Amino acid sequence: MRKVSAALVSRYARSLFQAALEADALEAVHADLSAVTAVWREQREFALLVMNPRLSREKVRALLDALADRIAAHHLTRRFLRLLIEKERLEILSDVGSHFDRLWRDHQGEVEVTVTTALSVSDETKARVRDHLAARSGKTPRIAWRQDETLLGGLIVEWPDRIFDGSLSRKLQNLTVHLTQASLPTSSK
Repeated sequence: MRKVSAALVSRYARSLFQAALEADALEAVHADLSAVTAVWREQREFALLVMNPRLSREKVRALLDALADRIAAHHLTRRFLRLLIEKERLEILSDVGSHFDRLWRDHQGEVEVTVTTALSVSDETKARVRDHLAARSGKTPRIAWRQDETLLGGLIVEWPDRIFDGSLSRKLQNLTVHLTQASLPTSSK
């Protein structure tokens, strides 16, 4: 299997997103891609069958047309699947679905954020963090909460394009680096 380029995935996802936006079909194409990529992930045998290089394009097209029929896919989704077959790019389908989902969420005014804390946090604290992130981003945060006891305290916030590390372990690590790099005065007697 070929290595998938992030630029290639982005180009295909953005092109499909733009076409769906212009056709006023974002909701339909988003739902279609979610369904297709779910089948791709959950039914690995199907994905392996479709990706089999010994299978003719006609058979691959027939299998994907049957899947599109089953989910009542929009014509843009059907054309997109056929394009992937013709360009021999089916291996990017799942990644395109994920990238398209991020574009769709951004268009909806949502941002996916992961917040990692050392301890479990109360609902009140979660609400304060959510409100702060909403005010800071201007978007509705969809937060995935994780717990990692090695942080010792504080939190780490992972945005799609940046990371804020306010953990106690990071602060201690920075302090250690700062202290070891500081030149200490020598005493002369």
